[in-house]
Amino acid sequence: MKTHALLLAGAALGVCTAMPAYAQAGPAEPDVGLQDIVVTAQRTSQSLQSVPIAVTAVTAGDLAARQITSTLTLESAVPNLTLSQNGVSVTPFLRGVGSNQSNPNDEASVATYIDGVYIPSVTGNIFRFNNIERIEVLKGPQGTLFGRNATGGVIQIVTRDPDIDAPLLDVSVGGGNYGTVEANGYASTGLGDKAAIDLAVSFDRNDGYGRDINRNADIFKRNQLGLRSKLLFKPGENTEIRLTGDYSRLNSTGTDYQLRQGVIGADGVTSYPGKRRTNTEWKNTGDNDIYGASLRIDQDMGFARLASITGYRHVKGDFHLDQDATPTPIVQGDINQFAESYSQELQLLAPKESKVDWLLGGFYFHARYAYTPLDLGGLAAAPLPAIQLFGDQKTKSLSIYGQATVPVTETTKITGGLRYTYEKQNTDGRTESGGVVFPHAPNPLCPGETTDCPQSQTIKKLTWRVSIDQEISDGVLGYLSYNRGIKSGGFNMINAGTPGYKPEILDAYEAGLKMQLFDRRVRLNAAAFIYDYQDIQVFNITGGGAVLTTNAAAARVHGFDADLAFKASSNLTISSGFGWLDGKYTDFPNATFTPASPLQGPQVPVDATGNRMIYAPKYSGNVTVDYRVPTSIGEFGVNVSAAYRGRVFVTAANRLAIPSYTVVNSSIGWTSDDKRIGAQFWVRNLFDKDYYLNRTEQALGDIQFLAPPRTVGVTLSFKTR
Repeated sequence: MKTHALLLAGAALGVCTAMPAYAQAGPAEPDVGLQDIVVTAQRTSQSLQSVPIAVTAVTAGDLAARQITSTLTLESAVPNLTLSQNGVSVTPFLRGVGSNQSNPNDEASVATYIDGVYIPSVTGNIFRFNNIERIEVLKGPQGTLFGRNATGGVIQIVTRDPDIDAPLLDVSVGGGNYGTVEANGYASTGLGDKAAIDLAVSFDRNDGYGRDINRNADIFKRNQLGLRSKLLFKPGENTEIRLTGDYSRLNSTGTDYQLRQGVIGADGVTSYPGKRRTNTEWKNTGDNDIYGASLRIDQDMGFARLASITGYRHVKGDFHLDQDATPTPIVQGDINQFAESYSQELQLLAPKESKVDWLLGGFYFHARYAYTPLDLGGLAAAPLPAIQLFGDQKTKSLSIYGQATVPVTETTKITGGLRYTYEKQNTDGRTESGGVVFPHAPNPLCPGETTDCPQSQTIKKLTWRVSIDQEISDGVLGYLSYNRGIKSGGFNMINAGTPGYKPEILDAYEAGLKMQLFDRRVRLNAAAFIYDYQDIQVFNITGGGAVLTTNAAAARVHGFDADLAFKASSNLTISSGFGWLDGKYTDFPNATFTPASPLQGPQVPVDATGNRMIYAPKYSGNVTVDYRVPTSIGEFGVNVSAAYRGRVFVTAANRLAIPSYTVVNSSIGWTSDDKRIGAQFWVRNLFDKDYYLNRTEQALGDIQFLAPPRTVGVTLSFKTR
């Protein structure tokens, strides 16, 4: 630990010594400063610049200007964030930490929260942004303050509150090529002088970006509807109550996989069908229904503030997948997933005027995940017409936690926090065909059982945070921190009788600087970090075709990331982010090597020690230029955003990679003088770059699918104030 602290302190000192060069600039223009951003990274409202945690915060205006319309495109604004898309689920990797699993019980290593409510299912975290106030991406393990713990970080989405004082209507409608239609609406009104209610609606669809040449059908089609409503009630000066409900529905052609270039499929004939083309005999679909509700009560009691957050989430997914991606019916998957969760969190926070900032809390989580079932058809099930795999896991988790920040001097603070988690998991599963349950061989994990195989495991873990932050000068904050986080374990739900896997553990050592200079014209936040990553949950496809998760690896990550914003003038803002990662496995003796084609031989074990971690690009970054031109007929604006992600490997064997790419989005807009009417011409993927959202190694041959091509459209907007 001493070595880690010295290395990180040296990195911080190196940036500090470069600071005098900034002081050579001339006088700043008056009233030309970056707006302060308030975040809740420590579960209470604080300025971004005073929080000793690496956080990238993106406001609603930034999202709209950069054409970041959903969780799928968020990585273009956050350095060292990579999103792996699989069907209608998306798994985030942050600073190289993530999971490529997609079972309903495989919670993400980077946890997602909406208004403080945990979203456990990776199937439930694809949605469009509409009534968003801001998005905060907290980097590194969050082992103290966030309900389910997280080894990689937290994506926290904050929605806006309805306005008690005056009604508001804010709508936009847009359309573009490929039959693209997008509509968003937000309405808010007061209910007397103590309450208000709102309704947010989002809709998008397209007619598809490609073609299945065997079925003569459109692919890459999508149709999504989202609804969200919040009731705000302030019965007294010290009480706030928020009741929220949401629903979303997605119908799509799912993951339209094709065989990779140069690969012969499992039928021995089919090969790469061409750009944005597939060659299958079974229709792919990706549909889900998601709904939930939450109740938040905030009460200021004088000596402390009390917060109660109650959440319920329900996800049902139905996916059809031609897994072999050929016209021959080899493997047809009909995947029915279910996830339901309930959470209750209580927090007791220090009063706002307290010199010591403290928080005590408790978190209860109860979830059920299931395959209902996973149905396998085609030649893989022969001589049976189909095989059904049923799996179920129930999780009950209870955590207590506390954190305090104590001022040592006027400019120095020390933070310490602990969290204890107790968790019980139960699972059961079976395999059947046509209602007939298959018996299994004697299994010590479930003695006496002949068909089902019930198991249970208990998890007890202590996690923590220790940090010191120093106000170096006016507008400059430096910090050092040591954090431990975990990601919970689980069971292989569709492989009844296989052992469960333990939590993965990450120790993070970080040094950071937060600087706001030149009358708030420049904001630079940077952090260097070292991760020790143990018991990594590895998703493997064994030679026999079973899909298993095991604690199979350890890794070390060194890295750096930074966010820079520069207000060059009252009309010109330039912002950028940069990330560098060196993530390698330090112990991975039994990784799986999968040949590109099944004709090249079977899967074999290999030693992946020393290989690069999956989905950990060496370099990533983004830059945005936003220019505003006030005129007598309103304000015109031009925005150009570019995002780069380096090459990533998709398995630990480091055979198959997703190549590096740069994507540019641009928009030209106009807003009336009163800010009520607007029009925007937008282009996404301006240079029509061909880049891959996913590549997968599997025993049936490498498969892949491309991101959307260049899309062009116009959006008209109107709001009452």
